[in-house]
Amino acid sequence: MSVDGTIQTETEPQEVPVATGSPSGDSNPDREIPETGRRSRWLWIVGIALLAVAAVAVVAAIGGSSDDGVAATVSAPSFAQVVRTDLVEEESYDGVLGTEAGDPINSPVQGTVTSTAEVGMLVEQGGVFLTVDNEPVVLLYGELPAFRALRPTEDSLALTGHASGVVTDVVASGETVEQGDVLYRVDGEPVVVMYGDVPAYRPMRDLSENMTGDDVGQLEEALVALGYDPDGGATVDDEFTDYTETMVERWQEDLGVEADGVVELGDVIFIPEEADILSVAIEVGQSVGPGQPIASVTTGEPLAGDDVLQLEEALAALGFEVEVDGVWDATTKTAVVAWQEETGLDPDGVIDLGEVVFLPSMVRVNEVLASVGSSVGPGAPVLGVSSADQFVTFDLPAADQGLLAVGQPVNIEMPDGSDTPGSVVSVASVATPGQQGGAAFEVKIVLADPSVAVGLDEAPVDVEIVSDSVADVMAVPVSALVALAEGGYAVEVDAGNGATQLIAVEPGFYAEGLVEVTSGGLEVGDQVVVP
Repeated sequence: MSVDGTIQTETEPQEVPVATGSPSGDSNPDREIPETGRRSRWLWIVGIALLAVAAVAVVAAIGGSSDDGVAATVSAPSFAQVVRTDLVEEESYDGVLGTEAGDPINSPVQGTVTSTAEVGMLVEQGGVFLTVDNEPVVLLYGELPAFRALRPTEDSLALTGHASGVVTDVVASGETVEQGDVLYRVDGEPVVVMYGDVPAYRPMRDLSENMTGDDVGQLEEALVALGYDPDGGATVDDEFTDYTETMVERWQEDLGVEADGVVELGDVIFIPEEADILSVAIEVGQSVGPGQPIASVTTGEPLAGDDVLQLEEALAALGFEVEVDGVWDATTKTAVVAWQEETGLDPDGVIDLGEVVFLPSMVRVNEVLASVGSSVGPGAPVLGVSSADQFVTFDLPAADQGLLAVGQPVNIEMPDGSDTPGSVVSVASVATPGQQGGAAFEVKIVLADPSVAVGLDEAPVDVEIVSDSVADVMAVPVSALVALAEGGYAVEVDAGNGATQLIAVEPGFYAEGLVEVTSGGLEVGDQVVVP
């Protein structure tokens, strides 16, 4: 065939090395081509292309002469370049772009809803979901749901007083008390904290026959520790001596009470060590008597765990100085108190169950379930929320389950036809039966750039996934393949000077209208005839 399309006869036809076998490469036992539906579908395309090429040739041959003996011509052939490229085959699935509904935000306590976040509002870390009786319920980031109060220690000690009268002063929740501090006052008289494991149960004084006991011993240890043995003359021997009485009198003088050397029952409350006040059971103006619960204080080992760790991480992210180690220490308490003051919570250094909701990220309020003024109880749903991030979800047929894994990149075709990248964040482990038979796994994808989805909700999108690929291969348009009578395939290559020649090729992977070819006589840049 000449450049202008006329039929030429070769007196010595060129011998062509022919690749036998099927286009999938069976002629070469060293080449392994997976027998999958995706890799073999190109055979249908090849067949159609070859039929088109054959039709053109037949028309050219038949049209070589006409009734009046004048030679007919056909249009000049078209050429395409042999290229080296990557071939990628994609599968496309119908998806939906939207948000993921979460569990509702519940009231932590019995009370009246005094405010809520508005529908459509994004609540970020440190933001307030609602208030009940004006007490905020705050969002902090964390994977672990709140399941206990967060405070300095897991254990607590209830303190009981013995003094009778009217409370005139009392410490506040969150304060730290140590040896020598005044816990509260009754009729103006102080009740002092001292260290000891034995609770006060009797008055302690100097008797004709010296009083002895563990309570006396811990009183002496406390007085010495507080500096009331300046001469070092005390003997801590669990015996109330004249010198013990002297130390008591010095202590009483410093307190501003009658220095009679007698420690009455109710003057002292013993605790094991320095403690934080978790709660206070009395208030100024209240009448109290023996056996009256006074306060609850921390005791035992510091609170530790993953919930403490995520609390510290959240406080650090909000700008508060704290040692992030999962163990409640002085820096944790300081950060908690500062955060409570800033948020409007009672700065008691304790985060009671219900004051904080831990969620992995910000959320969007999409429904108010209990309006302002409504009476609610613990656990009553107040707000419906969904993820702030928008996700693409689609059903992956069970037969294609192996195509996707968490973290795998995908392409999303948006409703306006634009493309945006995304990545797989979850693939369901259990298949769900489909409405039209079969089963599918739900897949969730997050967009790399969430801004492209602003204003879109429940929008249809196409999810495009690379199902197979080959890299750095020589390829030609699939329509360039020519089926040889003796078997195998070839391409018609521009030989120069208006001539062409057939070069045998072994077809391989097909995608994007191209087919991978292997041939010793073909090079990248060669021009091949395409119909």
